Amino acid sequence: MLLKDVVEEIAEKSPNFLFPASIVRKITQVRDRLIRLYGSGQQQAETVCTGIDIFAEQDQYTLPCPPSNVVDVVIMENGEWRRLTLRQFNQASIKPYYYFQAGTLGLVPTPDVNVTMGLKIFHVPVLPELTLNDMNLPTGFDPDYDMVLVYGVLREIASGYEEMYQVLLNEYQTATNGFEKYVVNERW
Repeated sequence: MLLKDVVEEIAEKSPNFLFPASIVRKITQVRDRLIRLYGSGQQQAETVCTGIDIFAEQDQYTLPCPPSNVVDVVIMENGEWRRLTLRQFNQASIKPYYYFQAGTLGLVPTPDVNVTMGLKIFHVPVLPELTLNDMNLPTGFDPDYDMVLVYGVLREIASGYEEMYQVLLNEYQTATNGFEKYVVNERW
């Protein structure tokens, strides 16, 4: 389904009038939550790498994504890439490591040299927010399960849609959990 189809389905089923911009905003929120919580391992495994310049005496760097999307962090150290572990503040005995603080990624110890593209952050890509200009484009969600989006939005704006949403969500989870790929179809 295209975004406009999902918006039309919601408008048809909704007992209240909603502006299309409001519906699109809610679709984005539901889509992102569904992918984050119930998305397939393949969706979550498709990572991108963002390279960042390291500056001497700077230990905080802006994240290219939410902290929950970060999969791995590596740093150029003495001409070789070194994988960093995620720790929290002031664990002086375990170095080097990285941590998150207020939308930034911190490095311990603080770098002492400039390195062009010396920090690589591997992360799950962030889908762009849907807008009214995207009405003729796909939603970014699994096209076979767009009705999960419809009922996910409907259950947030009105009562009476929870049961159908749970049925569709269970079908989506069953189809995307990956276990079906490994079912043995033999009899002993």
